[in-house]
Amino acid sequence: MNIVLLGGSGFVGSRVAKILRNKGHNVVTPTHQELDLLKPNPAEIEKIFANQSVIINAVGVMSSFPEVLEKVHYQTPKLLAEIAVKMGIKKWVQLSALGADEHNQTAFLSSKGRGDNAVREIVPNVAIARPSVIYGRGGASCELFIKLAKLPILGLPEKGNFALQPVFVDEVAQGLVNMAENPMLHGTIVNMTGAQKVSLAEYLAVMRKNLHHKPPAKVLNIPISAIKPFLPITKILSNGMLSPDSIKMLQDGNTADNGDFAVILGYQPKTPEEFVKIG
Repeated sequence: MNIVLLGGSGFVGSRVAKILRNKGHNVVTPTHQELDLLKPNPAEIEKIFANQSVIINAVGVMSSFPEVLEKVHYQTPKLLAEIAVKMGIKKWVQLSALGADEHNQTAFLSSKGRGDNAVREIVPNVAIARPSVIYGRGGASCELFIKLAKLPILGLPEKGNFALQPVFVDEVAQGLVNMAENPMLHGTIVNMTGAQKVSLAEYLAVMRKNLHHKPPAKVLNIPISAIKPFLPITKILSNGMLSPDSIKMLQDGNTADNGDFAVILGYQPKTPEEFVKIG
């Protein structure tokens, strides 16, 4: 197949590109200069989309500016979907996020939800992947967790008692490829979660044990009320990674049934213990 992969140099997208090319697909991965998601040029987009059959949108950003999230996750994908249909492209695979919903109170998940809805309304054949917290080297949030796991004493909001269902980046990438190759997924939304539900504290403990080979850390409780005054500052310093929204997403939890994901993969996804050992 001739495939345009948006975000092909990113954390998930680079792995998707490798799998697709190893399977013999022709993959176009536009550079930032060729396709600026903040200032898209319709004429240039048409050139990129010419003679293509599938779009895989693996773009996702964290930002302290809600308008950036809205542009990258919703407005530009909507424009790209309209151009794709105009160019005769009938299939679109979208990397979203677990909990994406246009009515969500966080800017990240609401912008993702609007983007999902937009492409579903425009493109005839759309499949949407919504992963939980993704584990893999090179991922910004994952690298932060790995650094935290090395500390002998961890101060965590609510002692890290937030429900997660982490998923391995290689399985997310393989799932996206399988969705692109499957002609029968119109309207499908696949929650991509790993095999085990854990708390944030337990997830960090798995990393500490298997990556750093250290005994369990001492976990201290930090009330969320104590860190709330600092979150507007950390939101700017971390480009949105540590913000009121990110704390809200932790509080809401990040778990879902993975039955459909297992069907897409053809096997049961791995547990944190299994994929952290892989690295």
